[in-house]
Amino acid sequence: MRNNVVKFLVLGMFAFTAINANAQDKNNNEVSRDQKLQELKKDLILTEAQVLKIKQIEDNYKEEKLELKKKMKEIRKKEFDEIDNVFTPEQKAKLKELRAKKHQNRKGAM
Repeated sequence: MRNNVVKFLVLGMFAFTAINANAQDKNNNEVSRDQKLQELKKDLILTEAQVLKIKQIEDNYKEEKLELKKKMKEIRKKEFDEIDNVFTPEQKAKLKELRAKKHQNRKGAM
């Protein structure tokens, strides 16, 4: 049971790391935003005025969303620090090995 909990926590940390790395790539987010808007424009037959209005609305919420992301990052760090304190030194060493192995596998896949 305890091993399952540790595995779950490790997988969660890996998932968070992967998601966080993708979320921080602003250029990809802008391209994705434009692609989504173009798909909406095509599928819903939006006018240019509607597309511009949607962009303005999204821009109005941009700062607020960035603040929330920053807050979530702080909360996650605090959470992971607390979880890290649960592990024994041996478990921390093993976790470090698992992270290094995962990182190495990710680099090899690219």
